[in-house]
Amino acid sequence: MSKYYHTSPCCFKKKQKQAQLPARSPSTITYLSDSPKPALYLTLAGLIPFVAPPFIMVMTKTYIPVLAFTQMAYGASFLSFLGGVRWGFALPESSPAKPDYLNLANSMAPVVFSWFAFLISERLHEAIVTVVIGLGIALHTELFLLPHYPNWFKALRIVTTLVAFFSFIITLLLKHTYPEKRLTDLAK
Repeated sequence: MSKYYHTSPCCFKKKQKQAQLPARSPSTITYLSDSPKPALYLTLAGLIPFVAPPFIMVMTKTYIPVLAFTQMAYGASFLSFLGGVRWGFALPESSPAKPDYLNLANSMAPVVFSWFAFLISERLHEAIVTVVIGLGIALHTELFLLPHYPNWFKALRIVTTLVAFFSFIITLLLKHTYPEKRLTDLAK
């Protein structure tokens, strides 16, 4: 008589339910409506200097270098402001961000990009690209490397950076689309 053995795996435990993935947290941008109204309105008003120069150039079908420069200068000033925001966020004792080298040194990065943009402002398009890179690095740092800000602030930063980015891109494209005129030429 030959003996046969059962070779299938034995399972004495009850079948376990498959592990469920935790619910996905809402996208950061959805917190925009949680922004304090003064912060939201002042941020929206602060977008005007980013949007106005390309808007005026499109409406006049003219590339106006002084408007592109003012847009770059505002973007560089905005970068310096972001550095100050980080510094100010890290200083209070109750802040989750401590005034250590990581936080304070990272608050200086936007300022350095701002300074460099002004330094090379004779080459306006390179200065604009420098500001765009600085905005991108500042956003990346604030969202992923030093993520202590409230979600509503992160949402405002995303919107502001995207609007600034696209307005700068439009300005750079208009240089090759429309004829260049000085402001004094338009007044005639």
